[in-house]
Amino acid sequence: MYCKHCGQEINDNAAVCIHCGCAVSNAPAQTQHSAETKGESKTGLGILLGLLLGFIGLIIGICMYPSGSVERKTFTKACGITIAISVGVSVLIFIITIAAGAALLY
Repeated sequence: MYCKHCGQEINDNAAVCIHCGCAVSNAPAQTQHSAETKGESKTGLGILLGLLLGFIGLIIGICMYPSGSVERKTFTKACGITIAISVGVSVLIFIITIAAGAALLY
């Protein structure tokens, strides 16, 4: 690539022209931003996949046991307890994260 200010040839990944010292395009910053966006989309996909697999497991477990059986009631209670604990831990982590973020601001 060529410097927009002096016209000399420079490295494609350069942030500053080695000839005139002027800042050139912010291509590395854009690359970093796109890498962060890709990481966020993968995280979201992982969360959705985890929720989907958990829901499928719940449906299979409920359908596996006959209606009104002790096993089905036990399975349903275990799922309820697991969901309650998961939500509680998630809320706790959220509160800790918010408190830590607020502490960093002050």
